[in-house]
Amino acid sequence: MTIQPLPPQQPPAALHAVMPAELPADAYGRRMIEALRAAGAGMTVHALPGPYPQVDPSAILAADIALARLPDGARVLLDGNALFNLAASLPADDRRLRFVALVDRLHWADPALTADEAAVHRNLEQGALSLMRRIVVPDEETAAAVEALGVQPDRVLRAAADGGGAVLMTVLAAL
Repeated sequence: MTIQPLPPQQPPAALHAVMPAELPADAYGRRMIEALRAAGAGMTVHALPGPYPQVDPSAILAADIALARLPDGARVLLDGNALFNLAASLPADDRRLRFVALVDRLHWADPALTADEAAVHRNLEQGALSLMRRIVVPDEETAAAVEALGVQPDRVLRAAADGGGAVLMTVLAAL
């Protein structure tokens, strides 16, 4: 009996992260990206201009360009703060790219929004989240809020930013 050598290990496929350029250092998405890097993930970050989480034409254009340049089959982490500006681009790329959202909270429920603004934000968030293969959240409260928008519970993953990198790597490898 001949023993065949194992094939050389392939490095993990690179991930792409699309996030606001002005995200605070302690933001959930930024901390999850650092946890993934610590777990060994190769990562390219695409920073979008503009105020967040408000809808901004410059951010929408930058999002369109960033997503269009990604290779087919790329695994793309989308920061929840950028979903409003990505909402128009996502339907064109959801079959080509593998989207995963990092959502620390839903913005449509912000008490500072008027009823009309909240309705628009809710529709944008709900539509964007419906196109995600997975939605990663920090806690049960956020998971419940995401599921209340019609997202199936099996698509929602709870991962704390301080130790979720390894868990998320396993999920991303299966996409």
